[in-house]
Amino acid sequence: MKGKEKMKVINSVLDLIGNTPMVKLNRLTRDIKAKVFVKLEYLNPSGSLKDRIALEMIEQAEKDGVLKPDYTIIESSTGNTGIALSLVGVMKGYKVHIYETMPHKFTAERRKIMENFGAQTSVITPEDYKEIKEKSIDGAAVEVPGRQICLEREKTEKNVWWARQFSNSANVKAHNKTGKEILAQTNGKVDVFVAAMGTCGTLLGVAQVLKKELPNVRIVGVRPASAKIQYVLGRPDLFPKTNVSGGIVTEMLESGLVNEIVRIKDEDAVNMTHRLWKEEGLFAGVSSGANVLVAINEAKRLKEGAKVVTVLPDHGDRYLTEEHFIT
Repeated sequence: MKGKEKMKVINSVLDLIGNTPMVKLNRLTRDIKAKVFVKLEYLNPSGSLKDRIALEMIEQAEKDGVLKPDYTIIESSTGNTGIALSLVGVMKGYKVHIYETMPHKFTAERRKIMENFGAQTSVITPEDYKEIKEKSIDGAAVEVPGRQICLEREKTEKNVWWARQFSNSANVKAHNKTGKEILAQTNGKVDVFVAAMGTCGTLLGVAQVLKKELPNVRIVGVRPASAKIQYVLGRPDLFPKTNVSGGIVTEMLESGLVNEIVRIKDEDAVNMTHRLWKEEGLFAGVSSGANVLVAINEAKRLKEGAKVVTVLPDHGDRYLTEEHFIT
């Protein structure tokens, strides 16, 4: 129709992964001179930024010939990567089995979403998290039991491919693309970038791109207050690589790209998440609240015109049973 814009038709839901919009916060930052922008990663098809890495890891494995038709994709996940692998894997014709490693009742929505996509799930409850008072969850630590199961299956079964999100270089590569999107959306000007740290693929992947173009950009990682393992920048030896731990986290510690790591309490993350919903209309998950809280604190120290960017990693639909900061 002449004079009217033709709507684009997408061939596959997988083509909708990435290229997420960025929104400027207004009410939460009304008294702050610097600007805070949030990238709406929860608008990816399965509801989180993990769609990016699921697609990148699977397609790279297919190219490398280690993932073939009739294979089963396996992974240990606190939820979002499991959901993303369920969507992408099943859409590509694979069976998917996720070992969801989560304490308490946090698993309800995540497990249901994975199963609705067609994946098989097994729930593992880490014993040392059952009675923890600080309810935030450090994914890098709680996923280890599930990773051990994946390792054993990989050794003993044929036709099984373990995604290994914690050490898969395609995880970082996927977020190099996120970094390029951020540069394009901010016209190449970013003063601070903030991201929660799970496998650290988001933080490292975006930092690699931003630091190359903007050497003075400040990179801030966000961790749950409950995290038992202390990350010390410049000391990768304190968190060595093994078959079930380290990986991208270790690379991040030795990269020199991250300026600071901030710990956020569960209650503070939840409170900011509620404010995101009510004041900005952004129905994102609790890790988003943690990211925004740190981003706003960074913005308070900057001059007018400065730009702070963070990501809203997942959707609020997986926090209906319990609301907690989970990486």
